Amino acid sequence: MQKLFVAALIALVLSALLTPSAPAKESALEVVVLGSGGPRPFGRAGSSYIVELDGTPRILVDAGPGAFERIGELQLDLQKVDTVLLTHLHIDHSGDLAAFFNARALTSDGPITYRVFGPDGAGLFPKTSRFVDLLVGSGGAFAYQKTFGADETFSVHDLAIHLDSPRTKIVDEDGLLIEEIATHHDDCPAVAYRISYKGVTAVFSGDMDASALPNLVQLAKDANLLIFNCAVLDPPGSPSQLYALHTPPKKIGEAARDAHVASLLLSHLAPDVEGQKEAVRRSIRGSYAGPIAFATDRLRIPVEP
Repeated sequence: MQKLFVAALIALVLSALLTPSAPAKESALEVVVLGSGGPRPFGRAGSSYIVELDGTPRILVDAGPGAFERIGELQLDLQKVDTVLLTHLHIDHSGDLAAFFNARALTSDGPITYRVFGPDGAGLFPKTSRFVDLLVGSGGAFAYQKTFGADETFSVHDLAIHLDSPRTKIVDEDGLLIEEIATHHDDCPAVAYRISYKGVTAVFSGDMDASALPNLVQLAKDANLLIFNCAVLDPPGSPSQLYALHTPPKKIGEAARDAHVASLLLSHLAPDVEGQKEAVRRSIRGSYAGPIAFATDRLRIPVEP
């Protein structure tokens, strides 16, 4: 009897091992964090993300320093990445843009047409079309790039930057909807983006101070995932001048609550935030009851309904 029991147990285990399991369900929309850091070098790449649709990389959101390296580490296939969304033109969000173009061209099997979206210019900051032209246009710093590996064409769209500007659709095709709205990052023109696909939505705040929260709440309404840049502690925990640039945790929690977002990912982390994650989490929890996570480089986030 004991032998029969052992034999049956062995057969059951073998059956479980040899029976192919059902493949994991692939998310329609997945965010890959290339860089979760900010302007200071402390082991994180600058802010950058790849958005995958049906398992294929399709959209680049920001291109901070280190994005090029993370793309290689993750062995991402860039063949279908032809849409670039820039939240603003600080170095820690755009410093690897030319390197991205280079990586994409060297793996292409034909001509590339990019559509690039970013803020209009003001003060020391050029409009996005001028920025791209200064990088890869005729007479630009890397003019050779347009024909290096693949012929490249750039369709660049400068987005409105005043807080009273309306929310607009910038891409609406094949079930993919991308919308944007102006935010505020002190003197640096900035915008936020909402990406919706097959019933799920991810929103990217970019860097913004609290004056732009009404716009962000409008854009993020009922989103499945809000990626909010968290570079400061609640006052007076960070240098006072930084609050003209960034939104503190308490206000992030209130915005996530008011927008009714399903989950919150904190990114663009600064060293002081890195060292006080529990205090940040508690502050946000004062208003927002949903899941809260902290981004890391190379993190993959399936966006679920």
